[in-house]
Amino acid sequence: MIRLIWQELKFRCNAMIGWSLGLSFFPVVYIGIYPQVADQMAGLADLELYRALGMSLGTFPDWVGSILIVFMPLVAAIYGILNGTGTLAGEEEDGRLEMMVTLPLPRWQIVTAKAIALVISSFLMFVAVSTVSLLVFQAIESQIETDLRGLDLFMAVLSAWPLVFAVGMLSMFLAAFSAKRRIAAMIAAAVLAISYFGSNLANSTTALEPLEPFFLFTYLDAAGTAVAEGQQAGNVLVLLGVGVVAFLLTVFFFENRDLTVGAWPWQRARVS
Repeated sequence: MIRLIWQELKFRCNAMIGWSLGLSFFPVVYIGIYPQVADQMAGLADLELYRALGMSLGTFPDWVGSILIVFMPLVAAIYGILNGTGTLAGEEEDGRLEMMVTLPLPRWQIVTAKAIALVISSFLMFVAVSTVSLLVFQAIESQIETDLRGLDLFMAVLSAWPLVFAVGMLSMFLAAFSAKRRIAAMIAAAVLAISYFGSNLANSTTALEPLEPFFLFTYLDAAGTAVAEGQQAGNVLVLLGVGVVAFLLTVFFFENRDLTVGAWPWQRARVS
């Protein structure tokens, strides 16, 4: 299985580099420009529009949380969707999955290898972006007033990774469960969008408060205090738990999957 994990990582190498460079745009631009916009942002901190979007811009940690910790993992989650749905459903449509299951490996090991590759590639992307964030912060630190340390910023960016892990594993589950990759990707994208907007709306609309625990972004704290002090352990455990449960469901459905038939699980023929 180790060789398969290595092969999966090599297959993702170019995408990992490209996404790391693209995601680094966020800290380079939004941290880099903070000294020039700090005074203006402090004056806009009380606007109702920003409050409705769950944004607070009064201090540098608030700025980092509302811009970087929210939007960067939102974009990175798209990588999780593309990678997760392409891993099983996409390979099945391309005809590569049939060849892979002929390897002398049980199906659960094949799925596990792909999941590990997705976890490693996405985590390394966040390490790269966290490092860029640290370097940019060190370059502007003398120009701003903040008690935030470079290590705090590094860990704050890195702590957004569990959200992408959860989305990636959910996407893999949908790829193992659904009949087509396009359907799996559409459902995963809908879950991501509903989680983002639902979480923000639940903070300002009492009617949605009972649904708040079902939105993934509820468990990503973008407040300035979370940037400085770290995410709550309970929130991190929930996101990791969602990812683990989704992975176990992926294994279950892939073990019982009839390849190439393009049918939902309840439609697939069973041997009597």
